[in-house]
Amino acid sequence: MKFLMLLYQIQDYGGIINHAEHLAKGIKENGHDVDFLQLVPKKEVKSTRRELKDKHQYRTYGTGYLHHQARGWVNLPKVAYLDKGIRQRFKNLCSTYDAVLWHIPVPTLNKDNKNITVWQDLYDHGTKNIAIIHDGNLPKLYPHLLQVSEHFHAAVCVHEAAFNSAACLDIPRKMILNPFCLARSCRVPPKFNRYDDFDSRSGFAAVQIFKAWKRMHTLVNAIPHMHNTEKKLIGGAGIEYQYMTSENKCKPQYYNEAGERIWDAALRSGMVYQGVIPNSSVHTLLGEVKLQIDPSWSVKYSGYGAHFNRTTVEAIIQGAVPVATDLGMANSKVFLKGENYIELPHKATPKEFAEIIDNALLDKAQWTHIRERNHTLIKHFEQSYVAKQYADLVTSLNGTVTGKPDATTLESCKKNLEFFNIRPNMSPTQEELF
Repeated sequence: MKFLMLLYQIQDYGGIINHAEHLAKGIKENGHDVDFLQLVPKKEVKSTRRELKDKHQYRTYGTGYLHHQARGWVNLPKVAYLDKGIRQRFKNLCSTYDAVLWHIPVPTLNKDNKNITVWQDLYDHGTKNIAIIHDGNLPKLYPHLLQVSEHFHAAVCVHEAAFNSAACLDIPRKMILNPFCLARSCRVPPKFNRYDDFDSRSGFAAVQIFKAWKRMHTLVNAIPHMHNTEKKLIGGAGIEYQYMTSENKCKPQYYNEAGERIWDAALRSGMVYQGVIPNSSVHTLLGEVKLQIDPSWSVKYSGYGAHFNRTTVEAIIQGAVPVATDLGMANSKVFLKGENYIELPHKATPKEFAEIIDNALLDKAQWTHIRERNHTLIKHFEQSYVAKQYADLVTSLNGTVTGKPDATTLESCKKNLEFFNIRPNMSPTQEELF
């Protein structure tokens, strides 16, 4: 079977990089072929080749292309879809594959895509199109997928929030979890099959993008209330980190009752800030600590269901036990409270937060039980197992696609369509296409 993986050009790919690389690896391990292209809103691409001065910071894996966790791929072939001839050659190419996997199925709302409508012409090529939904808030970010949904045979959703938020689509949905490498060579150190290393580990690690809904400040604010003397490792960066550590622009909520920045108080209480950590180093940290803490929660996302991140699964692979909020894991059928993770109430006070972590670092029986349960769970994330589910899905599709959504359904994406200057339920005009 031949697969073509595609994505539109965006600013920050985040976990999509890991997903694409591990899925490609799994597809190849199962004996199939896979190619990879990037779609760009240009009329031509002069050159896709560039040399790297810091090549040691890049790696290759499933796709075969050099990639960097923060900067994306290097020298990935690009399709300049504003050119009519290139669009036609692209569609001819798609027709030679068994399925086209769209990691980003529609363009995002950024300045490069403003008033561009010809991307609608890229989907009608006679091959099975699969939309991969990574985000847990599809109705707000990607409802314009409805405009081209008649060309999609199925939507694959990588977690429960994505699956439930995609209920607005008029195409069949299937949840297939994010792929990971479980081979011994991918584990640093290779402790996954051991349950007796509790005493050789120390403390916790929390590696996140510092966004408001990631709630890293709740962990930082809890650290001074902790009584344990074990490792307290924090990694990542982002806009909220800038606010939290700023001398002049620190937000009011990032000060404690004594008028001190919570960041300073946490550093004084043993917190060690690691900065932006390469993925391989994250694995090393998770192999050394007892707990991985994800304090994130969002009322909006929790309305759709659990929104577990990649670091949680990486923690399980490396032998750390996850700690997550009740809203972050809302109604999860994949991760069960007390069986696969330690629950943290999203309304916990700093002192309550600290007590839960202190107890978790002492409770060897609880830690060992969750480790054992996660050994069974983790196989569902194995990259070749996940890739096989994609192949089985493509095989099961009968070649038909859904009908065009009605005007009432399209009303939900009206704002997004206006961004692209697209009239609901209308194809591009002749002028736009040519």
